[in-house]
Amino acid sequence: MLSLSLFAQVGAGLRVGYGGSISSQELVNGMTREIGFSPVFGVMFDYDLDLHFAAGVEANYVTFTESITYSKDFYPGDASEKRALTSKSVINYIQIPVFGRVNFGDKKNKIFISFGPYLGIGLSGKRENAMPKIGLVKVPEFNFDAEFNEGDFSRFDLGGQLGAGVQRTVGKSGILFLEARFQLGFFDLYNTVTPDQRESYLGSNKGNGYSIPGATWRAANVSIGYLHTFKLPKKNSSSGGVKKAGKQKR
Repeated sequence: MLSLSLFAQVGAGLRVGYGGSISSQELVNGMTREIGFSPVFGVMFDYDLDLHFAAGVEANYVTFTESITYSKDFYPGDASEKRALTSKSVINYIQIPVFGRVNFGDKKNKIFISFGPYLGIGLSGKRENAMPKIGLVKVPEFNFDAEFNEGDFSRFDLGGQLGAGVQRTVGKSGILFLEARFQLGFFDLYNTVTPDQRESYLGSNKGNGYSIPGATWRAANVSIGYLHTFKLPKKNSSSGGVKKAGKQKR
């Protein structure tokens, strides 16, 4: 009998981490950017094909945020009316990465590389504009909760992720891991800007000719987690069975 034994195991776990994010929005003279930082956490499901290759899917809650400051020189007009403006964008996503993983090492300790696409679904978002009053005019705060498709921000994000980390087997079925990831978005995070939105965005200073450009998210995070594994039953298949010769009665 020729037997083929197939090994595989599945796992379910949790991850928590912290990361930074910025957009690819082009900065012009008088603009500066500040990276936004926020936590990330979620659940993961893993399928080990063998000791060196695995695949999986996750559902993570992430916040992408950044602050852009527009200096007094950014706006035209009389010097007495110029004010600096800081605009902070915050969007909360459920992010669903689908990844492949390559492992290096033995059964207990491994180094791994992970890669794959992700889909981001916006849950809530807001833009806060901090600016002193110019006379009786103050740039308002914009809140786009549940208004992604009608406001500035697009509800969906799509991109790719690349990560690397280390893991250690604990006990018979547990895995502890530490992973760093970089991700790059492909979809524009802004919706098409209407004339009314542009006028509201620029206020009385719209004469400078600047409009909201296209931009995608760029982010990186470091996370730790625990994965509990379950071995699948071994499957046996036979091919080319050979019967042992014996005496036969005639």
